[in-house]
Amino acid sequence: MRITIPHIANESASVSLTSPDMANLNLKTLLRSGALPAVTALAASLDLALEDAAGQAILGTPGLSRHPIVHEDTTLGWVSGLVTGPSAPAAALVTLITHLAAKESERRALAGEVLHLYREVHLIEQLSEQLAALLDFAAVGQSALDQARRLIAASHGGVLVMDTEGGPLRPVAAFGPEGALPADSPLVASAVERAVERGIAEIVNTPNGSAICAPLRAKQRTVGVISLGNDTGASYSSVDLKLLNTIALQTAAAIENSFLCAEMVDAVRDREQLAALQKELDTARTIQHSLVPRIFPPFPDRTDFDIHAAMHSAKAVGGDFFDFFLIDDDRLGLVIGDVSGKGIPAALYMAVTRTQIKTTALQGVAPAECLLEVNRVLVREKVSSMFATCFYGILHLRSGEFHFCNAGHNPPYLLRASGAVEEVPITGGLPLGMFAKLKCTAGSAALAPGDGLFLYTDGVPEAVNATLEDFTNERLVAGLEGASSLASRHLIDRITGSLLTFTAGAPQSDDITMLTLRLGARG
Repeated sequence: MRITIPHIANESASVSLTSPDMANLNLKTLLRSGALPAVTALAASLDLALEDAAGQAILGTPGLSRHPIVHEDTTLGWVSGLVTGPSAPAAALVTLITHLAAKESERRALAGEVLHLYREVHLIEQLSEQLAALLDFAAVGQSALDQARRLIAASHGGVLVMDTEGGPLRPVAAFGPEGALPADSPLVASAVERAVERGIAEIVNTPNGSAICAPLRAKQRTVGVISLGNDTGASYSSVDLKLLNTIALQTAAAIENSFLCAEMVDAVRDREQLAALQKELDTARTIQHSLVPRIFPPFPDRTDFDIHAAMHSAKAVGGDFFDFFLIDDDRLGLVIGDVSGKGIPAALYMAVTRTQIKTTALQGVAPAECLLEVNRVLVREKVSSMFATCFYGILHLRSGEFHFCNAGHNPPYLLRASGAVEEVPITGGLPLGMFAKLKCTAGSAALAPGDGLFLYTDGVPEAVNATLEDFTNERLVAGLEGASSLASRHLIDRITGSLLTFTAGAPQSDDITMLTLRLGARG
């Protein structure tokens, strides 16, 4: 692991927080702590005297024998008496004073621990207040380093973070002379690596220098490391380690907040972008639906035929299209198609294809000739790998003759007045826009008064339910049979209802488009 921390100037002083010194505990200070009256009275009643560690008299007149007062391998002083050799009264006084020394040592240790805890709590409060107002990685890291440097002696240090879990460490703050924390420093680099891998703080003291590292852990994961180094020869202690670990906990929480803040900013930006995209899609949907007939009945003054259509896109915009238009008073053009793909690209290709078909068809050319011309335009101007299936037919309203051409689309159904359903003869043909040399075969059928046509895209038979079962052409035909009494709108409503019942709320996987025509009485 290579770690490079840039030099960042910082002139704040460094101090070391240490535990209370027990060296000042001696016999004189022990007696001043409140034990003097009792010890004086006891020593006087037993004809005993007290001497300090240097042999200077503290109480009474030194006698012939001396009995040492020892606490934690340190001689605090002596009890002397008039009787030579072992003395029970002297031993009792020694035991009492030794007990008092132990209690005083315990009291001082407890006071030192309380002082340390107070300083630690004060550190947490102070650091928390500082970090709570910071949302930038560099500011968080520098504030943590400043606090650590003020409490723990260090000649250099740094804060490194991971942008992603398990990713590389990168420095966000540092102090010390240039190159004080080099990438190839075995001491610091190995300590940092172990702190990340193990998730625990660590001290490394060597004759050539010392290092102390603590992982920045938030929500059970390591987000970085705070590290201090000292090249003065001084060693780090467990107190230093505990303090740095405390700072690391606060820093990790602040860095996690910085991550969350950055994610929130990104989320807001994403929502704004999504809102803008949704607005564009809504506009595209409006434009797309404006390209197909949407007012019904479209020819309110015509009673010789009844026509209706519906289009439901799987996404905001889709690739299905339909159209119908009067070429003249006797000829009605019917178009339905399906572009490969979904979304905006398919919608754009659909708009081009539909426009080319209508422009060409209104010139009065036969269906096969119309689709051949449209294919030539699509192939010549091809800018993508898309293609479009298409069915185009011309219905002669007076005679009922229906001439059509199919370019790879689902064949429509003839709806007889008797209720029977017949598939329009399949003439074959490849989709538009695939090959320059397209073979289009014309077909024809005859409609009597009361007969109708049902044109659809593959989204109808291929609609799936929750178990991924297709609606199928068989179910579609069953819905069309016996529908001779239904107007075109009601027939489409009937099939739409069957689809909704079958899919039962399953997501729509493809665009669904239907167009129905019913031929009226001939004039």
